[in-house]
Amino acid sequence: MTTFNVTYKLFDSAGTGLIYTFPYVQSDNSPQDPQSYVEFESLRGTGSVIIPGSSRAWDLQIAFILTADDYEALIAKMDSLETTIVKNIAYVMKIDRTSGGSVKSYNVKRLVPFEFATGEFRTDFQEVKATFRVNSW
Repeated sequence: MTTFNVTYKLFDSAGTGLIYTFPYVQSDNSPQDPQSYVEFESLRGTGSVIIPGSSRAWDLQIAFILTADDYEALIAKMDSLETTIVKNIAYVMKIDRTSGGSVKSYNVKRLVPFEFATGEFRTDFQEVKATFRVNSW
């Protein structure tokens, strides 16, 4: 039996150029159902009319771990996140969910800073949380 690890990859807005592969992903909050609706209620009648709407935006949060041989190399990786995954730029997040090729894709933008866990000595690893706005183009 082979071992399969789910991979999280960030691509350019065309979905073809690989920008970043997230290492050691610990958790995420996908998938979510972004379908929305509009409801009209009558002041005189009974009940309501529901009209299916579009897909609303939501936040995709990914918790992952950066690793390095020493403190300086780890800090360099932390600093490069900000310049590699730039705020307010359109990207495509692709999540390889199975070894058979099931891929979930999201149109995303990073709008907030990366969150680094505090209280760690950063000798060889750093916990990071990245938040992306889905359906935000």
